[in-house]
Amino acid sequence: MSKTKVNFKLNNIQQKVKKIVNELKKEKFADTVKDLIVGAIREDSLNPKTGKKFKSLSKATIRNRKYLAKHNKTHPDFSPSKPNLTITGRLLDSIKARITAKSKGLIYRLNVTGNHKRYKGKEGLIGKEQTNKAIRGYLATQGRDPLGLTDKSKEKIVRLLTIAIRERLK
Repeated sequence: MSKTKVNFKLNNIQQKVKKIVNELKKEKFADTVKDLIVGAIREDSLNPKTGKKFKSLSKATIRNRKYLAKHNKTHPDFSPSKPNLTITGRLLDSIKARITAKSKGLIYRLNVTGNHKRYKGKEGLIGKEQTNKAIRGYLATQGRDPLGLTDKSKEKIVRLLTIAIRERLK
């Protein structure tokens, strides 16, 4: 039995998708989704991986956070006993979101960028400067990854992107 092959070029669709991605970039759609995730962490102490609150902080951690707060400018959402990954806010502020068009579809990426400066202490600087990527890795081992999304959260992002694309295809 012979096979019949039909080729169909989708260049027009690829151009439309790239145009839509450019529109989404101008509208800062990627940042809107990122801000929802960061807001849930800061305001409600929600773990994006589980959708539940982060576990309570130990007494030693609370004591350390109070010490750091005395000597460093803190984020408005900071509270010594609130497990919301915020003291100065630098780590969560370093999260960047991007949407890119590829031949097989869209890619939505979230990642931390840059370095996390040393904290000030009573007698000078404490610790060493680290990349935010290294800090994220450490937090992931502690079950506190700020970008470890649940499958449900990923599906929600896909739904939001799908809706945005469909609206622009009309």
